[in-house]
Amino acid sequence: MELQNISKPSQPETAGRIKKYNALWPENSSDLKIEMRCIQLGGQWVKNEKTQGNGLAFHYNAMRNILWPHLDDHRWNQLCLKTICESKICVLMGPKSSGKTHTAAWWALCDYYCFPETTCILVSSTDFRGLDLRVWGEIKMLHETAQEGHHVPGYLLETKRAICTDDIDVDEARDLRKGIIGIPCIQNGKYVGIGRYAGIKQKRMRLIADEASWMGSSFLSAFANLDGNDDFRAIVLGNPNDILDPLGKAAEPKDGWGSHLEPAKTAVWETRFMNGRCVNLIGTDSPNFDYPENEPTRFPYLISREKIANTKSFFSEESSEYYSQCIGSMKIGMMLKRVITRDLCVQFNAMSRDVVWNSKTTKICGLDAAYGGDRCVCGHLEFGKASDGKMMILIRPISIVPIRAGTGKEPEEQIAEWVKEYCRRADIPPENFFHDSTGRGSLGTALARVWSAQCNPIEFGGNPTSRPVSLDLFIWDHEAKRRRLKRCDEHYSKFVTELWWTVRYAIESGQVRGLPEEMMEEFCMREWSKVNKDKIEIESKTKMRERIGRSPDCADMGAILLEGARQRGFQISRLANDETNQKTMDWLYDLKRSATTHTAHELVYH
Repeated sequence: MELQNISKPSQPETAGRIKKYNALWPENSSDLKIEMRCIQLGGQWVKNEKTQGNGLAFHYNAMRNILWPHLDDHRWNQLCLKTICESKICVLMGPKSSGKTHTAAWWALCDYYCFPETTCILVSSTDFRGLDLRVWGEIKMLHETAQEGHHVPGYLLETKRAICTDDIDVDEARDLRKGIIGIPCIQNGKYVGIGRYAGIKQKRMRLIADEASWMGSSFLSAFANLDGNDDFRAIVLGNPNDILDPLGKAAEPKDGWGSHLEPAKTAVWETRFMNGRCVNLIGTDSPNFDYPENEPTRFPYLISREKIANTKSFFSEESSEYYSQCIGSMKIGMMLKRVITRDLCVQFNAMSRDVVWNSKTTKICGLDAAYGGDRCVCGHLEFGKASDGKMMILIRPISIVPIRAGTGKEPEEQIAEWVKEYCRRADIPPENFFHDSTGRGSLGTALARVWSAQCNPIEFGGNPTSRPVSLDLFIWDHEAKRRRLKRCDEHYSKFVTELWWTVRYAIESGQVRGLPEEMMEEFCMREWSKVNKDKIEIESKTKMRERIGRSPDCADMGAILLEGARQRGFQISRLANDETNQKTMDWLYDLKRSATTHTAHELVYH
C-alpha cells in the first residue's frame, strides 16, 4: 500500500482542505495517512517556496503515537530515533533493559508500512529462540496491535517468521522480497549468517541486526553486498562485550577505541564502519534517573535504580556482569589486558607490507594442525636485514589446509603432502618448517614418512626458555653484581606465553610487516595477567575458546612462525627509544650503587 491516492500538496488553500505542517491535504485524509505521506516525501520538502513537513524523526514519532498510543516516550527513544533517521548505519549499544530492540522494531514497521511494495527488511538474531523472544517477537506483537485499530499492509506468515505485502488469496504467489523476514544466524549449532540473503535485490533494503555481539566474525561482510541496493540502511543492536566482535567493530569510533574514553553519560559518535553513528545508552544515565528517587519508577521496563542495586548486590562494579547489565559501555580498560591491540599494530605499521630487503632473506613455514573441527592453518614468513639495516619480518598471506573425507588417506598424511607441496613452491626446506606438536605426535611421523625427518615440532606446553626476552631488556643480577639481559624464564610463566608475547615485542620493536588482519584480531582477543613473581601469563586456550567461541588458529600459527624465525637467527631488537634506554641504564646503575652502599653499612654479627 504505497498510499498514492494522496497527491502532493500543490493547490492553493481552499475550503474543505486540511492545513497541516504548512501544507494542504485532501479533506478525507486521516492523521495516519498524513504522517505516512510526510515520510514518503522525505520528512521535509519545499513547495511554492515554502518549507513543509517537520522532518523524518518527527513524523515517524507521530506515526508511532497514532499506531501505538499506549507506548511511552522518553529521551532515549527520541535520541535513537533521531540517529536512525540521520544515519545509513546506526549502532544502538547499551545495557540490558534499555529499549534498543523495541525502538528498532517499531521503526522498522513504520518504515515498511510507508513503502510496502519496495521495501525488504531482514531481521537477524542468533537463533530461532532469539528471534521469537527478542526482535521478531516484538515486531510481530506490534504488527498485530497496529492491525487491530488501523488499515496497515502486511500479512503475517507465522511459520516463515515473515510479514509479506502480497495476499495469497489475490496474488498468484507471494514475493518475500516485499516484507519483513526473520533470519536466525545460528542453525543446528553452526553459524550460517545472512550470506544467502545478501544477494536479495530491492529498492529499499533494511537490516535489523540484533544480538550482534554473538554473531560470527564474517557477519559485517554481508553489509557491502546489501549496500549494492539503491537505498540501504541498517540498525545494529547489542550489549557491548568485545571490541573485536561484530558489535565492537560496527561501533568503533573513527579515531579508534584506544583514544575513546568510557562515557559516563549517554553518548553519540561517528563510527569507522561505513561512516555510521553509534548511540551508546549508559545504564546509570537511564531516563528513570530523570525523576526523583522517592517516586515510583517511571519506566519499569528500562534499567532503574532498583535493577542496578540488585546487580551490585551480587557483582562488583568492576565485573563484566555489572558492565554488561548496568553500564552498557565498552570496557576500554580491558584493552590493556590484551596481548596486542589494533592501535599498537597501526602505530608500528605491523600490517603494512612496505619493506625493502638489502640481503637475501630466510623463509620460515609454520603450521597449526587440526583435524577435528578447528581449521588447519598454514603460512610462511621471510626475515632478514632491510634497507635501513634493521632485521625485519614479512608475514605472507594465510592458507587453510584442506582435509577431505573419503580419500582413503588419514588426515595427517593429507596435511603432510599438502605442506610438502606448499614449501616446494615457496622454496622452503624442511629444516625451516615448524609445526605444533601438542598432542599430535602422529603428524610428525607422517611428515617424516612423506617428506623429511628434519621438520621441527613445537610443543606449546612446558616452561619458558632461558633465551633473552629482547636485546634491550636488562635486569640487575645480584649474584654476579652486574646487569644482564632478562631471560624469558624470568619474564613469562609458561612457554605458550613466551610464544605469543614474542609477537607483541616484535611488533613494538617495529620489526613486523604484513600481519594478516585475521591473525591480528586473534592476538587482540587473548587476555593476559601478572602472576607469581610479576611474570606474564596469557589465559588458557580453553578459557579463550569459551569466551570468543573458537580456537585462535591463525594466532597460534603466527606464534609458531616467530618461534621458527628465532630458532633460525631472528632477534628482537630495541623495544624502547634511546631516551628510555638511558633512563633504564641510569636506574640500573643507581640500583647497583644503592645495593653497594646498603651492604657497606650493614652490621655483621658473629
